[in-house]
Amino acid sequence: MKILLVEDDEDKREQLINFIIDKFEFDFKEARSYQSGLKMIKEEHFDLILLDMTMPTFDITPTESGGRSQPFGGELLLYEMLRREIDSKVIVVTQFDVFGKGDEEITIKDLDLKLSELFKFIYLGIVQYNISYTGWKDNLYRKIKENEFNIN
Repeated sequence: MKILLVEDDEDKREQLINFIIDKFEFDFKEARSYQSGLKMIKEEHFDLILLDMTMPTFDITPTESGGRSQPFGGELLLYEMLRREIDSKVIVVTQFDVFGKGDEEITIKDLDLKLSELFKFIYLGIVQYNISYTGWKDNLYRKIKENEFNIN
């Protein structure tokens, strides 16, 4: 089984990688921005994508800022997957409980409902990550197990 992790936050990415290594025998790859995530899903098939919602447009490097932040970058990637008929399953893993600003502001609960309706064949749900608590690990493990991925 192959997993793609699309995550720009170093601490969160490290925790997710450790979780994957500890719980599963999956092959995984990483992307750190909207553009690198899009490139990878166009080039390879992944059984599961763990997707951050808010991310930079490009990878952040010592000499590059990553471009404009995409508050709904994960949703944009889901639209690209739908448009290109990419059927990888997706779980959104996010630190935030509110997304966007002003008229675009949406709660995590409403975002989950929206993504469930728009991407019903590939979207498996949302897990709220919190570095201070480990409950997110149980939620993520349960979502993966519920969807009958091969787990040990």
